[in-house]
Amino acid sequence: MSSPIVLLTGASSGIGAATAKQLASEGYSVVLAGRRAERLQQLCDEIRAQTPDAALLAVPTDVRDLAQIEHLVAQALHTFGRIDVLVNNAGVGETHKAWQATDAQIDNIMGTNFVAPVQLTRAVMPGMIARGQGSIINIASVASHISTPTSSLYCASKFALRAWNDALRREIHGMGIAVSLVSPGYIRTEMTAEVPLAMPGPEVVAKAISGLIRKPKREVYVPGFYRPLRWLAAISPPLTDAILRRAMAQRMEG
Repeated sequence: MSSPIVLLTGASSGIGAATAKQLASEGYSVVLAGRRAERLQQLCDEIRAQTPDAALLAVPTDVRDLAQIEHLVAQALHTFGRIDVLVNNAGVGETHKAWQATDAQIDNIMGTNFVAPVQLTRAVMPGMIARGQGSIINIASVASHISTPTSSLYCASKFALRAWNDALRREIHGMGIAVSLVSPGYIRTEMTAEVPLAMPGPEVVAKAISGLIRKPKREVYVPGFYRPLRWLAAISPPLTDAILRRAMAQRMEG
């Protein structure tokens, strides 16, 4: 069989771009989806400079648009014949007071972070079911476990994605299709450019995604030290509230 075909959204920067480079270097064929056509082409050029025989397809796509999702999947199938792995990575976030979110912010964040993965999965599942194999990897966030102030919509979208991911995994058990969740903490990307914290680069998440393709797991946390914080939030919400209040106060002072 030829190399596995991976459809990757949010590929034009950050975690998506790092993942595209990682997977191409390992011999995967990669369909790159993102809103910024020039960035996608630049990424393809960078990958081919390092991996000349990389099998790539760049499809400029706004995943908030169902027609563009359908076009993306059709292009992938036309070029490669199948989709073995779907990585729902596209994500956006904005800061705002919980009660002050605009209609545009609601549509943008929920549409990109939650609705799009549902629609993309719906589009690729028939082929995976027919072949009896495949992999769905959803990129959530530690914020799907621990809600933080001024990020209410982002947290809500990732909570929704995690719940939907878990239901999907349980529904298709035994069908040969793996469903995994990646929950990154703070990772150095465009989205976190203004966060005054030391954080790892997106390559650590790219390696985690690659690992899940080879050996699926229910959920991985990146970096791993976020796992105990997730349990702390579940065991002691009052302590978590106090920690977050102090962290936000220090951030504002800084």
